[in-house]
Amino acid sequence: MPINWWLEAVKWQRLMSPHQSLTIGISIKTVVAGIAAGIVTPARIGEYAGRLITSEPDKKTQVISATLLGSIAQNLCNIIGGLGFSYFFLKSVFHVTYDDSLSFIAIITVQIILLVLLFYNLPKVAHYIENKIGLKYFSKYGSKLKSLDLYNNSLLNTVLALSAIRYVVYFLQYICIMKFLGVENTISELGGNIAGIYLIQTGIPLPAFLSIFARGEIAVIVWSALGIHKVTALAATFGLWFINLIIPAIAGIYVLYKTDLNSYLNK
Repeated sequence: MPINWWLEAVKWQRLMSPHQSLTIGISIKTVVAGIAAGIVTPARIGEYAGRLITSEPDKKTQVISATLLGSIAQNLCNIIGGLGFSYFFLKSVFHVTYDDSLSFIAIITVQIILLVLLFYNLPKVAHYIENKIGLKYFSKYGSKLKSLDLYNNSLLNTVLALSAIRYVVYFLQYICIMKFLGVENTISELGGNIAGIYLIQTGIPLPAFLSIFARGEIAVIVWSALGIHKVTALAATFGLWFINLIIPAIAGIYVLYKTDLNSYLNK
């Protein structure tokens, strides 16, 4: 868990580097404050507020853009990981196999390439949305994406790499806790299901303190396909949720408590 959130803090440093220089200590405080604020809001949208009020008041637009880009990069890794292990997930949970494995690999590879290209062209996509669609909602969202123009490919490479390393960390974390709980399935079986679970969780638009129940249901359904008892599935889910979110959120609550909110709002 400390490695996980330290990587996110380093990523936040890099995301804000075009605007200001942050120490790792300040970056960690901003990250845990975002966790604390996001844990009670749908899709953790409160993370924006947590990071805003613990950052410089004159950097509001930059903080929103940086948070958005970081979230997109992390979700992209969740999706790519889910696609990469999708064969094992489909085989394990739905007993689906493919005779033509090369075609399956080709389809997955094309999907991953398109997603990565989309990530590197977000501002262009935003411009296209505004010019071709012109709807108020898309225009508002697109204007936020356009502010990402200042992130060059070198910086995007770093952000995506740190997001990928974070994914590997909490992917291995899940495997470790399953092994700790006595699960004896192969790494490929565990990996496929874990990647599938993370992919599904990416699309759950619930506050973290409510999504835990949805996560529990998903875990029970997915792991039951491997004959893993629901108590084990729930123990792993709740354990990871407590370790990765509740502990840093407690630290984040303290950071928010020590933050001078009135001073921020008055500037």
